[in-house]
Amino acid sequence: MKLRKRMVPAALALSVLSAGLVTFNEPLNAEAASKKVVTAAENEQVAKITNIKPLNTMTLQITFNQPLAAADVDLNNLDAIKQHFTFNGDLEIVNVPRLMTGSKSTYIVPTTFQEDDFIYTLSYKEQRNKVFEGTDEKVFVRNVEQVTNDTFTLESFQEDGVVDYANIIEAYRAGRGDLAFSLDRHNRDASGKRFDVISSLRDRNVTVKTSEGEEFVANYVPFTQAADGRQAPQFRLPAGQILKPGVTYRVYSQWAEMDVKSFVAQEIAPFTLQSAKAIDEKSFELQLTNDPQSDLLAGRSVELRGNDGSTLQAQYRYSSRKGAVGIFDVANDGTLKANVSYTVMPLNNWATATNVVLQGK
Repeated sequence: MKLRKRMVPAALALSVLSAGLVTFNEPLNAEAASKKVVTAAENEQVAKITNIKPLNTMTLQITFNQPLAAADVDLNNLDAIKQHFTFNGDLEIVNVPRLMTGSKSTYIVPTTFQEDDFIYTLSYKEQRNKVFEGTDEKVFVRNVEQVTNDTFTLESFQEDGVVDYANIIEAYRAGRGDLAFSLDRHNRDASGKRFDVISSLRDRNVTVKTSEGEEFVANYVPFTQAADGRQAPQFRLPAGQILKPGVTYRVYSQWAEMDVKSFVAQEIAPFTLQSAKAIDEKSFELQLTNDPQSDLLAGRSVELRGNDGSTLQAQYRYSSRKGAVGIFDVANDGTLKANVSYTVMPLNNWATATNVVLQGK
């Protein structure tokens, strides 16, 4: 009984100190106490991690005690949001947390690559550390496929128990149509099938080695990982490099376990530009002779050569393609001049163009 009496004041003191209400070198007057209580109340509003589950080497599933504030999942705040997640072992997040469809506070959180069996700690907004064990488990990818003379895809399928996160997060649900569904806390769908999750591929890459002894790093093409109803993210060789017909290319990845790891490159003709039509002074539609059937314009650029001697560059607006037409935006602070005609020239040989002229608007 005496021991219990001695422990209660000590525990109370520890509780007070951890709440930030007093310090040993600061007198607690009424005004200060009032301010400290407000601070403690504010701290209570910060979401707290209740569970961390590594899904694969680049993906965490994190549950909080309440939904995260809108500002804490806003892509425009990514740099600040990265600072909210403090790991040991040089781990960090690479994109914003995404709320899982049907969940109140469980998020898919993409990270840099974890190490297997490494004991990680994670502090969210400087709160007490949570501990989890890292994994080197990879996502199953069925095959690689060449799609242009410098680009290939890594395709996975839901039949194999793999789902792209775009299909299971609340932020994209409305735009995914019949592809959208929800998973339970064990990552099973309504039928009980369990899925592994491909999280954001932002800033990811793969290594490519050729039968001729060359080696390249191919970078992920943004906004292609769940486009056109497929789970087939595109990866592109460095500018100026092409896939040589007849050469075997083998793909290596830190995040994907590929069933078919290599392909023999074929000659694939570049697209042909047919016409260009201005939308406004900053953007225009570019029409191809044929519908590519998938978003193969992603990451492409053109040069505009004005008949007044000026030059501009324009970049494809991601996810803007409708059939054979895609929208391009003039880069930087450039504008299309109403009295100037611009000859459209594809950069890095992704397309050919003969007398394709854009009239400024």
